[in-house]
Amino acid sequence: MIRTALVLAAAVATASPSEAQTVESFDRLALLVNQGDHIEVTIRGGRQLRGRLIDLSPASLSLLIDDRLRDLDETEVAVVRLRQPDSLKNGAIVGSIVGAVVAGVLMADEGPGSYPGVYTLVMSLFGAAGAGIGIGFDAGYVRSQVVYTARRPARRVAVSPLLSRHHRGVALSLGF
Repeated sequence: MIRTALVLAAAVATASPSEAQTVESFDRLALLVNQGDHIEVTIRGGRQLRGRLIDLSPASLSLLIDDRLRDLDETEVAVVRLRQPDSLKNGAIVGSIVGAVVAGVLMADEGPGSYPGVYTLVMSLFGAAGAGIGIGFDAGYVRSQVVYTARRPARRVAVSPLLSRHHRGVALSLGF
C-alpha cells in the first residue's frame, strides 16, 4: 500500500504539462494569445521584453511595459512566449498526496488498526499541510511557453558560369 502511494506521488509530481502549439505568423498568433495576456518577446537582437499584450495585428503587436507602450513589427520579433501562472490545483493535489504518504510512512509501525482515529487524524493533518506547501510552491511558479517563432528566410546558393572573351570562371552567390 505504501509503495503504491509513493509510486503514485512520484508519478504525479513528475508529470509535465503539454506544450502549446507554435506558429510562424502574427495571423496565427492571434489564435493562441489574447489581449491582456502577459507575454515575453525576444527581438531579433536577442533582447527580451516582458509586458502585457495590448494589440495584435497581422503585421505588428503592441506591448505595455512599465506603463509605456512599445510597438513592434513582425519583422523585429524572433520569439514570443506566453507567460501563465501555474494552476494551484495540481500543487494542492501533489502536496496532499505527499503529505499523506509521509504520515503513512511515519506511522507504518503502528498501523491503522491500533489507533484508527489517530492514524486518520495524522494523515489528514499531514495531507492538509502538504496541500498548503504545494499551493505555496505553485503560487510562485510562472510557466512560459513558446507560441511564436519567426520564419527563417530560405538560404540560397547559386552557381553560374562567367564566360567572356578574356576571362573564364564561376560566380558563387550566397543568400541568407
